[in-house]
Amino acid sequence: MFQTCVADEPHCRGSTNGLASLDAMDRAAPRQPAKRHIGRHIKRPISILGAALLVAVTFGLLAARSVDRASAAPCAVPGSAGPGGTLGGVVNAYFPGSGSVAAGSVSIPVGTVRGAATPIVAGDLLLVIQMQDAAIDSTNTGTYGDGAAGDPATGTTNANNSGKFEYVRATGPIAAGSVPVEGAGVGSGLVNAYTNAAATATQGQQRFQVVRVPQYSSATLDSTLTASTWDGTSGGILVLDVTGSLALGAAAVDVSALGFRGGGARQLAGAGGGSNTDYRSLATSAFHAQKGEGIAGTPRYVRDGTAAATDTGVEGYPNGSSARGAPGTAGGGGTDGNPASNDQNSGGGGGANGGAGGQGGNTWSTNLAGGGFGGSPFTPSISQVTLGGGGGAGSRNNSPTIPAASAGGNGGGIVMMRAGNLTGTGSITSDGQTGVTPENDAGGGGGAGGSIMVLSAGGGTAGLTVNARGAVGGDAEQATSGSHGPGGGGGGGAVILSGAPAAVSVAAGGAGDTNNGSGTFIAYGATGGAGGTSVTSATLPTVPGTSAGTECTPQLTVAKTTSTPVVVNSGSGGTATYTITVANAAGRGDATSVAISDALPTGFTYASTGTVTLTGGATRPSTTNPTAGAVAPVWDTFVIPGGGQVQITFSAAIAGSANGTYQNPATATYTDPARTVVAGTTTASYNSASSTGEDVLVRRPNADVGVTKTVITANPAAGANVTFTVIATNNGPELATAVSVTDLLPSGLTYVSSSPSVGTYTPGTGVWSVGTLANGASATLSIVATVTTLSPVVNTATVTTTSTD
Repeated sequence: MFQTCVADEPHCRGSTNGLASLDAMDRAAPRQPAKRHIGRHIKRPISILGAALLVAVTFGLLAARSVDRASAAPCAVPGSAGPGGTLGGVVNAYFPGSGSVAAGSVSIPVGTVRGAATPIVAGDLLLVIQMQDAAIDSTNTGTYGDGAAGDPATGTTNANNSGKFEYVRATGPIAAGSVPVEGAGVGSGLVNAYTNAAATATQGQQRFQVVRVPQYSSATLDSTLTASTWDGTSGGILVLDVTGSLALGAAAVDVSALGFRGGGARQLAGAGGGSNTDYRSLATSAFHAQKGEGIAGTPRYVRDGTAAATDTGVEGYPNGSSARGAPGTAGGGGTDGNPASNDQNSGGGGGANGGAGGQGGNTWSTNLAGGGFGGSPFTPSISQVTLGGGGGAGSRNNSPTIPAASAGGNGGGIVMMRAGNLTGTGSITSDGQTGVTPENDAGGGGGAGGSIMVLSAGGGTAGLTVNARGAVGGDAEQATSGSHGPGGGGGGGAVILSGAPAAVSVAAGGAGDTNNGSGTFIAYGATGGAGGTSVTSATLPTVPGTSAGTECTPQLTVAKTTSTPVVVNSGSGGTATYTITVANAAGRGDATSVAISDALPTGFTYASTGTVTLTGGATRPSTTNPTAGAVAPVWDTFVIPGGGQVQITFSAAIAGSANGTYQNPATATYTDPARTVVAGTTTASYNSASSTGEDVLVRRPNADVGVTKTVITANPAAGANVTFTVIATNNGPELATAVSVTDLLPSGLTYVSSSPSVGTYTPGTGVWSVGTLANGASATLSIVATVTTLSPVVNTATVTTTSTD
């Protein structure tokens, strides 16, 4: 489905979807008034077939690329910033690199902060990204850019590390101008090398930056959320990490025109020494137009939203930053057809990203193909993305009332978001910016679409609309005396998602147009850019460096044992000793504000703490121990990193009335990394029913039951009766149960009768079943027998019993 756009809406020309288009004009500069032309035609977008083919090819390249991790990916502190609420403004802090670092480095030199200016502390998540690093051929021939003979003169001889990035964890604040980090590279250092160097005679400037990434537990996007503009050393990136839910909030987040800057246009009167075939020339020459900014460097004059071109003070590109050669992803500037007067104005080339930029239009009356070449496309991946390339400026010798006339458009910024899941609907846009329309000169090239990477572990991309569209080239205004060169269209951007969105557009911008002097509007040699790239099958684990918060959620386990499985309680109580162990799984993020508690059984109270042992990097920022007598003792506060452990040994007093087997749980309460309220917590517990490791058996001491036996007549005559008295006594301290006394009459005695005070006596077995005897209680049994033999007779009684526990 095509979007219908009127000719006065340059930001939507070239679109290939049915989405509502967002203005890609620079926010810092007002839009130039729209031109009104009677009979002006409607611009046609690029074909769907061409765009779809490019996407399919690039998808294959992206899907085949993998990320090698030299060591296990570390974790930062997921959700450490807490609920972000509704996010607006600039939330990132940008630190330009101030010195080059090698792969494996654990410290990064950085410069003065921009943006949110939030200081870096230990546990912060940081993004390190190489912004510019490409090398080019700077020969003044068709080999300019990629070194291959013949036009178009565009591209690089080596992109080097341009766009490569990784996440790292800060291990401390900035000290002596450097931030200490832990990464997934060799020796827990950086995966990649990063270069910071000024431009030289053979190489454009090489810049990287370090971006502090807020680690929200949950957040909602707002339309005011944005990034600081790229200023040649830092900015241009909006990056978030959300452990839990990221609500799209019906927002229209927009980082359009915050990327690489367009070539700054100047009104030049011409001079000797130039050629209408130049591919590059010095910015100090009074002819030709400035190239845009891209991965290969920064021209001397750039468009930064102010009324006039900004002078960086540095030539920027080898052998000059003017004329039609397109360095890397930047659009080339217009090569004027008559350098001596600089009055044959040709258009600037479009910037590039996922798709190539279009070529700028021809020179005025000479009709030479001197327009700036479009930037060369960049191949994005899950580990390499870039800002949209800036469009080249158009050649200009008039338009004094429009100081920025003929300037190239800025490219779109970078958006990188990682989340546990996405909810709701909303849009993210990173479009390029159109070139500035002059009064009577050439148009600037359109900026390329930026890069958008949104990865969600739990889905939700179906509610997301994503745009990274190239901008239309600037129109060349000329009503009466012939055509001037319009700007080339910006290339489409790059979109990398973890699932299919509601809609996505990486359409290129169409060419600008010009009046041929008779009321007909033509491209006059200018061309549109090429569509960008879109992938919807990326996954979080393939992103280089520190894992996302949702991958780093702490995983605590709680164990509990006792070294006193049996405690004898004589009625005055006893002591039980326990050990609680709380451990965080290896490879997980820090569990913070950890409190460890134990709900003691009835009859047990906390007595004292023996030892608190911290291993694996666990710390205790503040110390609060339980008070004696507590029935639910709590120890805090701990931080347990992945692989860390806290072990507490303590004693509990047991009441004198306690008796039986006692079980009890233990719990670790800590900050919930996915919390939606500031004080949100979650728990991990030991289930006392899952093991007998912490069971304590409290029992009484064994009962002491004794038996005595006396005889009434010591020497009875034969045939006389004798009486035996048996007494069973429980000497305590426990209740005696199942008391049994055995008194079986021996030979020489014949049973006559018995009289037990309790229980029953069985003459045949001699068993007196006494039953239960309380502590201190006695029972008596009298047995009467007849003496049948006068020889000595031994009559023995024995007792058995069971004591309660």
